[in-house]
Amino acid sequence: MEAKEILSRVKNLFTELMAPPVPENPAPEVKEYEIKGGGKVTIDKLEAGGIVMIDGAPALPGDLELVDGTKIKIVDNGVIEVIELGTPEAEVETPEVPEDMGAKFSAFETSTNEKFTAYEAKLSAYEQRFAANETQLSAYKVELGKHKEMIEKLLQFGQLMVDAPISQPDPATKINNNFKEEDMKIKASSILFN
Repeated sequence: MEAKEILSRVKNLFTELMAPPVPENPAPEVKEYEIKGGGKVTIDKLEAGGIVMIDGAPALPGDLELVDGTKIKIVDNGVIEVIELGTPEAEVETPEVPEDMGAKFSAFETSTNEKFTAYEAKLSAYEQRFAANETQLSAYKVELGKHKEMIEKLLQFGQLMVDAPISQPDPATKINNNFKEEDMKIKASSILFN
C-alpha cells in the first residue's frame, strides 16, 4: 500500500470521526422564557401541544403572557392549547460559528506526512543494515567453508594415523634410559616419608 493511499484512508476516517453524531431520538429543546410581571417558565416548544413548566412542575391551567407579548392558553398538565405570538423585542441570538475543521485537518495532515517521512527514513536505514548483514553473512559462509575443509582434512589425517599398522620396535635401536632403578626407589621413599 502506498503512502498516498494510506493518507487518503486516514483522511476519510478522520472526516467520519469528526462528523457530529446524529441522535436517534433527539430530546426536545427546552427554553426558558420570562413572564410579564416577573418570573420564569420553561417551554419545550412554543406552539400548540408544547408543555409549560414552572420550577420543574407542569403549569396550572389558565392564561399566561410572556415579556415579548406572546399569549398562551394552558390546559391540564401544562399543555399549550392556544398561542398568540407577540412581537419579539430586540432579542437577537447570534448563531454559533462552527469550528474551522480545515485548519485542524491541515495540521493533522502535516503531522501525518512528517510521521510517514520519518518511517520511510527508518525503513531505508533498516534495509541498508539488512543488506550489510547479508554481505557479512556471505563472507562468514566463505570463511566457514574454508574451516570446514581444513577440519575434514585433519579428520582424514587422524583416520590415517589410526588405520596405520603398528610395527614392533626395532631391537637394534637403543633406547637410552637416564633413570636408574635405585635412584627411583630412594626418591620415591623420600617423597613418601617426609
